[in-house]
Amino acid sequence: MRPPLKRKITAIMAADIAEYTRITAEDEDETLSRLEAYRQVFDDLVVRAGGRVFNSAGDSVMCEFPSAVEATRCAIDIQESFRTRNLSYPAHRQMHFRIGISIGDVVERDGDLLGDVVNIAARLQALAEPGSICVSRSVQEAVANKTSVPSLDMGHREVKNLPYPVHVFRIDVRRPAGAPAGPPKATGQAQAPPRRLAIWVIAGILVAATGASLLWINRSRAPVGTEARIPASAPPGPGEGGSPTETPGVAQAPPDRPSPPGPDDRTPGTAGLTERYRSARRLEERGDVGAARQEYAALVRLGTEVIDPALRLASLVRAQEGRDAGADAAGDLAGGHERTIALVHALQTDGAERLRRLEGIAAADPAFAPVHYLIAAELSGARQEGRTLAEKRRERDALGRFLAASQEGALPRFLIDPATRASWMERARDRQALLAGLFADGRDRPSMAFMPTTSGWVGTITLPEPAVTIEYRLSDSGPFRSTGLMQVVEPRTGRPVPRPNIAFPHRRDAVEIALRYVDASGVASPVTTVAFEPTTALQRGMRDILQGVASSWAVFGTDQNSDRVYLTALISYRCAIEKVEIGFNGQAPGTVFPLPPCDPGQPFGVPAGARHFLGLAPSVQSVTVKLTFAGGDVSEVATFARPPRR
Repeated sequence: MRPPLKRKITAIMAADIAEYTRITAEDEDETLSRLEAYRQVFDDLVVRAGGRVFNSAGDSVMCEFPSAVEATRCAIDIQESFRTRNLSYPAHRQMHFRIGISIGDVVERDGDLLGDVVNIAARLQALAEPGSICVSRSVQEAVANKTSVPSLDMGHREVKNLPYPVHVFRIDVRRPAGAPAGPPKATGQAQAPPRRLAIWVIAGILVAATGASLLWINRSRAPVGTEARIPASAPPGPGEGGSPTETPGVAQAPPDRPSPPGPDDRTPGTAGLTERYRSARRLEERGDVGAARQEYAALVRLGTEVIDPALRLASLVRAQEGRDAGADAAGDLAGGHERTIALVHALQTDGAERLRRLEGIAAADPAFAPVHYLIAAELSGARQEGRTLAEKRRERDALGRFLAASQEGALPRFLIDPATRASWMERARDRQALLAGLFADGRDRPSMAFMPTTSGWVGTITLPEPAVTIEYRLSDSGPFRSTGLMQVVEPRTGRPVPRPNIAFPHRRDAVEIALRYVDASGVASPVTTVAFEPTTALQRGMRDILQGVASSWAVFGTDQNSDRVYLTALISYRCAIEKVEIGFNGQAPGTVFPLPPCDPGQPFGVPAGARHFLGLAPSVQSVTVKLTFAGGDVSEVATFARPPRR
């Protein structure tokens, strides 16, 4: 006996490869081999996003996802991944996916999914250009504030085998958010200028290649603020290439041309120190490293709070005596300020140890402004891809403390070179601006979307980064509860993917849902509170369902019921409807069809005796339907043709 059909709301993604027949005809063996490799990547991305492939044939794939957000993010990842892979092939041999996404009510049978939403996803895929994504209006509304990729409103499109046009949006994967694109209605996050970003990336590669371990001052010959991260570099050691007197990341004054004096250099007590420091810089530029080193050491032994000479000294020691020599420069640093010596020794270490020492110095003396800059530099290091939001928050906080100190005029107390101060501040401001965009509008916090079901509610959680655990609670008191784990491993964490859904019964009163998660490094996120207002959520969820099943608003009876038109879907989802109007034979809808009142406690329940059909005269050939949704929005008029009577 066949099991009963199961209905559910889900997001459908349809994908196929453009011009696959032509590509196969040119080289069948290579194409089939590459398709298999591409499908492995495709399927992995789908599983990672919490979806599944429920149908495939050749180059065509149909997938379902628990939410439109997950489906869209997965589609973006797929297009970005294959765009990179295609760079290895000539244009005529590249394989580009076209993707369509819709959301709505489907019927599940033996693992396969059937319904209008599946057909709509397939039609949207056919409208998509190679390498792009087309989505329905309900998907666009769901993801508008959840992705940083812009979208283009393509208007209503007539599609094959559907009696009504579909409102189509194109997710513009290839255009950075904020970039001009003519008439489209774009949403997204502003990105850094391409030229500056490219230079920053190159700078990061150079830093990694030279085995950088010290974070020094910017070279004054280079344009200020052209790198994507605060530089952390030291000169190459003997045998590593490069001049021992030219330190990457250190402000260099041209020979016989010291840095121009700033107003702080003329204050009593600093003028002599500043001039001696410039003299040492001139010696270093001329190649007299030994004399420069002696002069820096003499300045360090004065015991002042100025750190420029100590940083230059440690850099020269390392350049002359090797990578590990800087940590043993106790003789050169003897007599220096205790905090400065601790800072220099911290910078000789690597990775987590360096960061631990720097944060220890900052905790002991929060007024020591340079250490906050150096902490931010360490946290903005080359490991960009694996960085967690917790690390980015720490970087943001360190930058804030550094820039606040600079606004209070504290930097000249520690840095006497105005070129260094200007460079550090410029870089700190650039990085702070990038992080501000990341944390704007709650993008670093979890969010939830709610969907009504026959038994209650399902809340789908969207996280801003990979996590190993998701926890929630439905009130201000009581313990947090885990959502559980899925039988899928997240490649970025190496751990099972946390279940992104929570279910709870129907309720009439509003509640605040507290969310938190543990990131890939084991750090718990701040608690995010999501307001759940049942009436609003019920209306929004049912409206989304109605828009996804628009072809079922009116269904004509058959056989002995052929004189009736059934409006069962409108009865079932009536909590989202303020008024239903019906018309006949192409006339504008004007007859009001009464709906039973909404029961928030049993929103899908139909009261006994409720009228769910209209009788039709033999002359009626078509029915038109118009909905006024709760809140006043009015649907487009949907027309339903009566099937011919047998």
